[in-house]
Amino acid sequence: MTLSKKSQLALLTAILVLAAATRILHLGDQAFWLDEGSTYFILTQPDMFEALARTDVHPPLFFMLLRGWVALTGWSEVSMRMFSVLFSILCVALIVPLAKVMNRGRGWFQTPVVWILAALMLTLSDPDVVLAQDARQYTLRSALSIVCMIGYLRWAHKPSWRRLWLWFLPAVALMYIQYQSAYLFLLQGLHVLIFLRGRVRIVAIVTLALVGVAFLPWALGYALGQSDNDFGIFSSLPSDWWTLTEIMRKYISTQWALMLLLMVLGIAVLMPEKRRLNFKLDGTTFLLVMWIVLTVGITFVWNLWYPVLAPHRLLFISIPIALLIAQGLRNIRAPERWLLVGVITVFGLSVVDDYYPKEPWDDMASSATQYSEPGDLALLEVYRGDNPLRYYLDQQSGYALDVESLHRWREFRAAEYPHGILDIIDQHDHVWLLHWSPDRFVFDFLAQTGHVQTALQTTRHLDNDLNVYRFDRLPDGEVARFENGMILRDVAIHEPEMRVDLWWTTEAALPLDYSVSAFLLDANGQLVAQHDGFPFVNARPTTAWSPGDVIYDPKPLQPTVLPPGTYTVAVQLYTYFDGVRYPTVGGDDWATVGTLMITP
Repeated sequence: MTLSKKSQLALLTAILVLAAATRILHLGDQAFWLDEGSTYFILTQPDMFEALARTDVHPPLFFMLLRGWVALTGWSEVSMRMFSVLFSILCVALIVPLAKVMNRGRGWFQTPVVWILAALMLTLSDPDVVLAQDARQYTLRSALSIVCMIGYLRWAHKPSWRRLWLWFLPAVALMYIQYQSAYLFLLQGLHVLIFLRGRVRIVAIVTLALVGVAFLPWALGYALGQSDNDFGIFSSLPSDWWTLTEIMRKYISTQWALMLLLMVLGIAVLMPEKRRLNFKLDGTTFLLVMWIVLTVGITFVWNLWYPVLAPHRLLFISIPIALLIAQGLRNIRAPERWLLVGVITVFGLSVVDDYYPKEPWDDMASSATQYSEPGDLALLEVYRGDNPLRYYLDQQSGYALDVESLHRWREFRAAEYPHGILDIIDQHDHVWLLHWSPDRFVFDFLAQTGHVQTALQTTRHLDNDLNVYRFDRLPDGEVARFENGMILRDVAIHEPEMRVDLWWTTEAALPLDYSVSAFLLDANGQLVAQHDGFPFVNARPTTAWSPGDVIYDPKPLQPTVLPPGTYTVAVQLYTYFDGVRYPTVGGDDWATVGTLMITP
């Protein structure tokens, strides 16, 4: 099939639109996960380099670029992830010139069919779609890897200083993006030794050496010290056969038999005049095969000492996989080829072979920020989930909460733990404890500082409970006592949110479910705002209380906008099923608990 340039452009445009659609669709549906939380942590540190050296295992360039991006686009999940989306779409575009330069002089593969199909295969790659929706460096590394390989092959074909710079600069950038980019330079070095000759070989070796020299300042100043940092505990897989099959399933789909056969066919060149395949190890075949073998093989071995083997860290093998599958399809006759392309496309768009269910940290944080006040303390005991949780606490509260991670105290301030964190807890009367951990020492800390649990909200995730507790330290005494046995221990009135917070207790079990009404009266005694319901937004009915429990009960008043003035705040109890009111022990129909002043 011969395609005009106009047809090629139309097909490639359609593929790019498809790539954009698959990567942008549902971009903000899932919350940030652990790695994206780490990205946020690094970006918000005053000294990014020091934070990377002390807590991370990556070089700085991605974080520097992303910090500039968020300065322009903001801190939302969608805007931060869009940085990765753009580079993933760029990869689909860049694989076209890569296919062209790799197949220069290979007449059978030097056809638009190969590079159009390569772009389509990369578009349909599930790992590329998943990691395009991840605020991490993987798609940037893939894009730079393609640019670097194009630069190398163009220079090797026709050496010049300009082309040398177009190879050298992306190579240096890659080393400052992720250390595993070194696999690409090992691949290029082997290709240099086997397929280049004379002065070109010498210049290539010197260029690769200079890439290493350009990386030395970071390597000696920071990278060596990162070897003791956390490589991602529990996020790596064992170096075994099961892991290899898992990687194969993700990168070549559950249609692995078909795709693997196409990759093998992609190594061969069809000789139409002889009606047979010719398996010949040329420079292009070497690069494509060894790109995969070196990346997976070295990572498998390295993983025996450091936990680095995770499918998402191998993303740039999707590039040679897409090229090999495209070449394999080229070796199939046209009618059958396009039938297979249709099957692969429909399967790729309808079946998900790679998916990471991410913890709902946004929902968990919302349980705290919904009723928190500026200066409240948020304590995080969620192990390595503290970074994404911190992101949502910051964004949802407008950075108004004081946030402390128990995990970070133990890891980075061990000499001050637990006395330092106890001092901080003691400075706050209201504490939100976000807990997902077998470690329960924090409950002892809160008991030592006189805080009592007043509320609990739970978010479910994969049969796990992500708990948000509220702890309060209340003043002695009481605000009001009602004839039904309910005791109002404390009241807080929040004018900006138009909310009244109540704290209840009882000395004996309560036989009925009582409704609580918090309301405002204007200067004429007229009702102007109100909120009725069971305590704690209907989640703590009074028949479930135990004597001595303290119950937090927020009452968001409606309407939320009133004319300026001074309003009386009152609380009344009743049973909704019969309308009976329960007065205070002093005989008042309701308890007047304070005033709310709204200024112009």
